[in-house]
Amino acid sequence: MMDAALTRRTFVQLCSMAGVLHRGMAFAQAPVAGVPDAQALSAAIALAQSDPDRPIYHFRPPANWNNDPNGTIYYRGWHHLFYQFNPAAPRGGNQHWGHARSRDMVNWEHLPIAIRPSPDKGERAIFSGGATLDQQGRPRLFYTSIGHPTPEQWMASPVDDDLITWEKYSQNPVLALEAHGAVQVSQWRDPFLFKERGQTYMVCGGNLNNGAGGGGSVQLYQATNAELPRWRFLGVVFQYKDRAIWNIECPNLFRLGVKWVLLMSPQQPCEYFIGDLDIAACRFTPEAHGVLDAGASYASNISVDDKGRTILWLWGRTNTSVDKGWNGCMTLPRILSINADGFLCQEPAPEFAQLRGAAMDTPLNNLRGDSLELQADIVMGSSAEAGFDVRCAADGKPGLSIRVGRNGILTVGSYRTAIRRSQERYGLRIFLDRRAVEVYVNNGEAAVFATVDVSPQDLGVAFMSQEAPARGRSAAPGAAVPGGRGASDAVPARLDSFKAWPMKAAAFDLDRFRV
Repeated sequence: MMDAALTRRTFVQLCSMAGVLHRGMAFAQAPVAGVPDAQALSAAIALAQSDPDRPIYHFRPPANWNNDPNGTIYYRGWHHLFYQFNPAAPRGGNQHWGHARSRDMVNWEHLPIAIRPSPDKGERAIFSGGATLDQQGRPRLFYTSIGHPTPEQWMASPVDDDLITWEKYSQNPVLALEAHGAVQVSQWRDPFLFKERGQTYMVCGGNLNNGAGGGGSVQLYQATNAELPRWRFLGVVFQYKDRAIWNIECPNLFRLGVKWVLLMSPQQPCEYFIGDLDIAACRFTPEAHGVLDAGASYASNISVDDKGRTILWLWGRTNTSVDKGWNGCMTLPRILSINADGFLCQEPAPEFAQLRGAAMDTPLNNLRGDSLELQADIVMGSSAEAGFDVRCAADGKPGLSIRVGRNGILTVGSYRTAIRRSQERYGLRIFLDRRAVEVYVNNGEAAVFATVDVSPQDLGVAFMSQEAPARGRSAAPGAAVPGGRGASDAVPARLDSFKAWPMKAAAFDLDRFRV
């Protein structure tokens, strides 16, 4: 029987994929290193589609490996997502830029690979980068080119208005290490672009002490001409003075309301800083700091749509077994804002409501599913913590436990992150997408991406709470004990409201996909 994820339409596409991919390859004058033959890729697509653990509404490539989102940009009514892609295997390496576009950030059209290594120009890998518009309103992609004696920043331009075909600037690189003069930058990569007062700027990550720790840095550059192939180094705009941080990857610097936000990936969960940017002095001064997502996400990128929304894109690391034919996805695109306390908030794009089926009126103890959206308002009572177990086995064993605690900690499996302490009420949103899980607390005060490893038959959902110890008994580590309460007046946590929807699969159109 055909797996539900492998629709008849997709099956027909796969049956003809070999011929389609062969025609796509005809554009190359010679075989391209790191690109599979048509039969191998169509087999990988079929294998990935058949896996019951693969997410059905989180963005994913047609098959094999993806990591960082790259070059995210909204252009002429389309959200364009480029991403680190290994078309040849479900493991890292062999970096290309995959490409897809969407009208709504939910349903996607896979497009031909946008940028591939050019061995004749010394390239062996296409590392991460960003996108912007030149002064004529034409998109430009910037990325770190790897394979030369030192990293270089390269530019590519679209050949067509649909941004299907890209060509590299004939005089690349547009930036080389020599631009820094006496400043010694190592691990230099991941350009991100922004505009301010009619000028175009770029930041890149790296470090200033050859990775010894405490020298993670962000460098700032300004374009010196309208077409953006020439840049000048303005200086080090931010340095992370923390011995645990030896390098900054994927820096994103952008205006959000009246403040500036700096996102970074420092070989551990992504972090954010909110503050002020003085471009003339080349100085970003932070006022607030937090963890962007304490879970299994990494490598941020940013776009702004026609509604003025600032959209966060993140790589969802799944660590999938290589025999599954796929590895990795993106988190749900998240809308960013700054709350009244001056911290960053992340909420899932509301467009995903279109995938909801009819609201489920099943009693909670009978609720089952591997593709669900759950919304709950939890009144804590005297409980120390409360939340949900998802993907539970028939014997009640949880696949993943999700808890909010009076001690100010959100726990998602093995991940922990800070939330407001000692609240009487917490709002939870949980997106369950087979192996992928996302949790949002209190209108985006915290967000966590995680994975769950269970049998496909483990589908149960349960509400759970843990009482604070009675007076005179020791509390569990980190647990808050409500003052004056004893066992006799314990009031368990309860659900003030609860909604659940089954989530349908997003569309992933392969008709124009080419390697």
